[in-house]
Amino acid sequence: MFSRLLASIVVFSSALLFAGAAAAADNLAKETWYKIDSANFEIITDAEPNSVRQLAKDLERYRSVALHLLGAEDDGAKLTIYAAKDRKSYAGLVGEDLSEMTNGLFDTTADGSYALVNLDGRTGERQLEAREFLFHEYTHFLSYNGTTTHYPYWYSEGFAEFMSTMTFGANNSYEIGAIPGERAMTLLYTSPMPLQELLRATVYNTPDEEKGRVYASGWMLAHWIIMKSGKADAFKQFVKDYNNGADPIKALVKNLGMSIKEIEDNYYAQFEQGVFDLARGKVPKTFRPVHPKVAQLSGADAVVELARFVVKSGYNLESLEPMVAYARENGIYTPKLTAVQAEAETRVGNFDRAEQLMAQIAPSERKNLWYQKARAWLWLNREINNFNGNRNSTKLKKARDNFVQLVNEQSDAAMNWYGLAITLQMLGYPQKRYMEMLEQAYLRAPRELHIAQWMAQELYNQKDAEYFARVAQPLMLELTDEREYNEMKMMLAELKPETASKPLTKNSDKAGEQQNERAKATQHAKNREKRPGGATGKSVSM
Repeated sequence: MFSRLLASIVVFSSALLFAGAAAAADNLAKETWYKIDSANFEIITDAEPNSVRQLAKDLERYRSVALHLLGAEDDGAKLTIYAAKDRKSYAGLVGEDLSEMTNGLFDTTADGSYALVNLDGRTGERQLEAREFLFHEYTHFLSYNGTTTHYPYWYSEGFAEFMSTMTFGANNSYEIGAIPGERAMTLLYTSPMPLQELLRATVYNTPDEEKGRVYASGWMLAHWIIMKSGKADAFKQFVKDYNNGADPIKALVKNLGMSIKEIEDNYYAQFEQGVFDLARGKVPKTFRPVHPKVAQLSGADAVVELARFVVKSGYNLESLEPMVAYARENGIYTPKLTAVQAEAETRVGNFDRAEQLMAQIAPSERKNLWYQKARAWLWLNREINNFNGNRNSTKLKKARDNFVQLVNEQSDAAMNWYGLAITLQMLGYPQKRYMEMLEQAYLRAPRELHIAQWMAQELYNQKDAEYFARVAQPLMLELTDEREYNEMKMMLAELKPETASKPLTKNSDKAGEQQNERAKATQHAKNREKRPGGATGKSVSM
């Protein structure tokens, strides 16, 4: 399995990169971009900054209420949000096709989580509230950040829609449960999705034109469960069963103690009555109003920020070439932008071109972490794709040393630990050593598919049945390849863990114990040696 994972690290087809220069992409770099920096958010936007600053204030207040309602722990994770002022800018970030189908996106990756929103919200003739998009996407972040718990597609989107309608009133009050305007129109024009079809819907088996019905129907069912059913606690057990591989319909019937016909009657009654209760409450007393800072990005910084995003996300790689051309024409081309171009070339397998770009960066700039990261992944990916078996151990050792510096300087970044783990494995380090690094990557990004697959394979090899189950069960909900799914299912059946597996979170007992042990191991790593530019604090040495 791992050999397939290595081959998949170069994730984009070379045919996609620089395929064409879209007009919208060229316009992106010409816009004035701002950074709104708040306690828990960093918003990159080309919209009117004071309006976005007010949205950031609302988002901070929403965060406080949502954490309280969800019973979630505040881990201090900061979310980056790219907020496009209109559909044209949004299309420049995500591409024309996605801009037609969506008004917001959320992704959690080994390189960090981010959200995107179209603040104008125009789809056809309708315009939606920017706040709803922000609250919706941030709900996904709170639901999925640092945990392997999965929710059915209908509930994931339906609950995010339910939370998105939160409004604030006098005396620090809030109200929630209103009908999202867009979803109400979907239900009226197309009717609710049949219940059993909704319960089995996934993001993969639902046609794009039907996804709006999943959002709307999922909201309606989630509203009933939360506000009327009296079964909210029973639903939590359903989520556990679902994560352990139970059939979604059978699990819902069992946990709610109702027949599918009874659930269906309540589901359709919501639609027929058209009346939805509201819940009211107070913003937690612990909340303190924030004062986000607004700064205009220089042209050079804005181009680098946008270029990094399109390379990291892969949504609209065609936009990179016109942005680079714009930077050159306007005298704002920088070494950082060269490194971003090299990262893009590395990801599509154009290693010679990436080497040429990296060679253009002056030696005085090469101690910067952005250079170290681009170089480390270039060296590593080049050797991964050296299929003749004659791998360059000198380059791998240099990549290892770069990753050591990166994890010492940026220990929260899963991608750095992941790169180090791969490098150590390729250099022939003992399994125990590279597994320490892999586990650090997994604990920071448990939903990143390649990291989770490799982690599961290593735990299977070790015959650690319980820990393997905790990784494999949620991973199976992510696998879309039938062969990989069946392979994981067979491995799980073979080990047959004696204890019931539980979704792994950053604070679950075994995960917490393992994380503490690994932190101590890296803190007190044997054979530590000082390196130029070495980090202080939590560190690793090879």
